[in-house]
Amino acid sequence: MFDRNTIIALIIVGIIIILMPVYNKWLMPPPPANQQAETVIEQSSPEKTDKSSGTEAITSAPADTINATVAAVVDSAAPVKPYTSELVEIETPKYKLWIGSDGRPTSYILNDYKLKAGPSVNLHAMATAKDSAIGTWDIDLGPRNISTLRGLYFEPSRSRLAVLGGRDSLELNYTSPAGQKLTVYYIVDSERYGFDLVIRANGYSTPDTREYKLTWQGGVPTTEPDPASDHEFGGAYAMVGEELENSQLGSDPKVEFSATGRTPFVAARSKYFIAAMIPSSPAAGADLLGRTRVAGEKTVPHIYDASLRMPWEGATLESRVQVYWGPIDKENLEVYGVGLENTMNWGWSIVKPFSLATLWLLKFLGKFISNYGIVIIIFSILVKVLLWPLTRKSQIAMKKLAALRPEIEALKEKHAKNPQAMNAAMMALYKERGANPAAGCIPMLLQMPILYALFIVFRSTIEFRQAPFFGWISDLSQPDFMFHLPFSIPLYGSGVGLLPIVMGVSQFFMSKATLTDPNQKAMLYIMPVMMVLLFNNFPSGLSLYYTLFNVLAIVEQRFIKLPENFGSAVVVEDKPKKKIKK
Repeated sequence: MFDRNTIIALIIVGIIIILMPVYNKWLMPPPPANQQAETVIEQSSPEKTDKSSGTEAITSAPADTINATVAAVVDSAAPVKPYTSELVEIETPKYKLWIGSDGRPTSYILNDYKLKAGPSVNLHAMATAKDSAIGTWDIDLGPRNISTLRGLYFEPSRSRLAVLGGRDSLELNYTSPAGQKLTVYYIVDSERYGFDLVIRANGYSTPDTREYKLTWQGGVPTTEPDPASDHEFGGAYAMVGEELENSQLGSDPKVEFSATGRTPFVAARSKYFIAAMIPSSPAAGADLLGRTRVAGEKTVPHIYDASLRMPWEGATLESRVQVYWGPIDKENLEVYGVGLENTMNWGWSIVKPFSLATLWLLKFLGKFISNYGIVIIIFSILVKVLLWPLTRKSQIAMKKLAALRPEIEALKEKHAKNPQAMNAAMMALYKERGANPAAGCIPMLLQMPILYALFIVFRSTIEFRQAPFFGWISDLSQPDFMFHLPFSIPLYGSGVGLLPIVMGVSQFFMSKATLTDPNQKAMLYIMPVMMVLLFNNFPSGLSLYYTLFNVLAIVEQRFIKLPENFGSAVVVEDKPKKKIKK
């Protein structure tokens, strides 16, 4: 039954889930020869990645160009060459990457992830006349030097690089009219997302040059049907010292952050994807920038830049950076050993262990069962079995309270004008009869962190993105809307989901079966309606879990045979005192 404590617990769950995103935003306010190329591959290997394979002989291969030119040319004395966005193609089992003639990515297609409409996810969006590209990197070598790669023309060592196993590299060279050399190596591993960058610059150092800047530009493009969902999770991050700094756009059109200190990585993320730069040696500081695009451009209204401030000593620069560019997967991020996985949101510290345990168990079951909807059904049964001892005690406690109802009412009437005496008498009655008024809500209190953990897991982890169940439930990370109303209902919205309605009906019958206090009859109807309103815009995976949990509770109430005198109050009779013989 739903007593007052249970109702309060349910309301708290709803408030926590609704206000958590607001709380989070408030809490975190806003090398040039073949031999050198082989050395680059070895020295740039991640600590947990095999350092295998060499490089092919480098041969120049001219690439077809397209009729596009860059408006700004960094060196006016340099001869203008036609810009091409497809100078080099790189292919691995995980992605297809195109490099433009300025040495930077122009397209990055993930093989294993699709858009809702069907095409594969592209984590790069081309530059426009009003803004720079979304999803690329750049370098600023300081005053009187190259401030951007845009406008430069690199000569590639090959026009295509296919890395279907092991590791390999691509070399790109730029020589200025003054003889300054800039070389960029892309080192590609067939088993991971992203690439390693090695940048070598000769002849660019000046007396006042103390540092240079490596920037990830634009963050990650929108990939989800609801852009607002992507923007809610979007942000720029930097680990400075032991603190994870974060810049997220709220109501402000622009946010900035700058800090000096040991910086092992910077990153920019969306709901499901992230781009991170991890230098081989920690940077000296970080700059984060978030801004909103011009009104009317709806594709990527939130843009984030994340920059590493790198120290520069000597005449020659050599920079080594690992770039992770792919799905926000905990195991992938942990490989780098710099705390990149901390950019994932697991909820409050008290909920985080439940979130991690829930994700681990669901993924473990997912190894044997391909349909995550069935996994949720099994998970619901497991949770119910684990909570069964407490549930049984809860039912016994409620039965005892129901049996004590006449005596409780009598005490209320007797001490109506003295609340303190009434409370003391009721506590004495509970102690005498072995009843605990708080025991009835213990299973619900234990479910609170599980419910919130499921909310986080279904809503923001890549494993459940576009995970279907059956029929109309095509994505367990999204609400299961059957159709949309021509108007919006406060709190409920315009979408009509079937699972929340089924959950509300199951809530009604479960509550009705345990109702013993006539004074709570109104809540029998109010609570199911509240739950439907609350869950309608939640992930369908969460609604599926809670619906199944209610159905299993009804099965417990109807089919599990309880022992005789189950829950009845035990009357303690005063034993007659023995007479003392004189």
